[in-house]
Amino acid sequence: MKNKLIFLLCISVIAILLKLLSLSKFLVENFYSKFIYKKLAGGLNKLSGKLSFSLGEILIIIFAIIIILFIIFTIKNLITEKERLKILFNFLYSIICAAIIVYIIFMSIWGLNYYRMPIIDNYSKYMEKQIYNEDIYSLAEYLIKDINNLKSQIKYSEINTNYQALNRMVEVDYKNIFEEFNFLNMNYSRTKPIKSSKLFLYLQISGIYNPFTFESNVNILIPYVSFPFTVAHEISHQIGISYEDEANFLAYLVCSKSEDLFIRYSGDFEILLYILSELNRDEDYGYLISNLNEETKKEIKEYNEFWRQYSGDLSKISEKVNDTYLKANSQKEGVKSYSRVVRLLVYYYRSKNII
Repeated sequence: MKNKLIFLLCISVIAILLKLLSLSKFLVENFYSKFIYKKLAGGLNKLSGKLSFSLGEILIIIFAIIIILFIIFTIKNLITEKERLKILFNFLYSIICAAIIVYIIFMSIWGLNYYRMPIIDNYSKYMEKQIYNEDIYSLAEYLIKDINNLKSQIKYSEINTNYQALNRMVEVDYKNIFEEFNFLNMNYSRTKPIKSSKLFLYLQISGIYNPFTFESNVNILIPYVSFPFTVAHEISHQIGISYEDEANFLAYLVCSKSEDLFIRYSGDFEILLYILSELNRDEDYGYLISNLNEETKKEIKEYNEFWRQYSGDLSKISEKVNDTYLKANSQKEGVKSYSRVVRLLVYYYRSKNII
């Protein structure tokens, strides 16, 4: 009993120290994110990257089986054994210790990135001016012009919509943003296809990063127009970007700097969806849409219909779990944080004198 309490105390102290460290963005950014995480993740994702399959998917299944067997074993002992109080104590003790250990591992190998200095701080002088609807409309107009231009060129080009081919291209394209964001430069590996992609459609999940195996995973059943952007989004988590709006921001920049027309189109397409969701359905909105080419309008309709067919109770539970997870990890707006990429892009294009 004494040894158990000492062990619990020790791991609790470690967990508290990690939580205290998270209170200093300066320490997290300069001590953890730019140094420890880069070395740790940069080295270990080389190993997991050599596997063609997702190790994380397998570990999740194994972990789920272990938990189920542990619960069944405990219930069996509570029924058949006499020392029920001791069995119950050991069960609760094991659960508490396991939760603390998982927290320690999570924070040590990834979780502290949620407390690093946000990318938006790079554009602080452009944040003095409030963002108005006119700014968002200007951003939308800029993207629509680019989308129309790309669509007209794509008509006369051979477009590769194969996931693996796009995966390789985006992996190479990622190096283009390190000139502007050199502090993110580190070793990373390409994304892996999710074998249980059909299930993830019902969960409304396009991709997922597993911090325990340093793997970026992509749902290969999503609309092909989303492939490049989703691949870029998941790789951003791999290089230490935890906030979802920042991951979307970097994904867009990676796509926009690509030489491949379809990859650039994918970035514009996904961000336009976020922008349109932020705007009021008024005359100005109608004017914007009227300027969008017919093929992209059709793609947006098909995109929405695609995800609508997989919407249900499972997707609502998934959204609630994700919302709770994000809020627990310093993202107060939860799942709404994804759309905050619009704010980041307004500041970014202000810095470039485009809007």
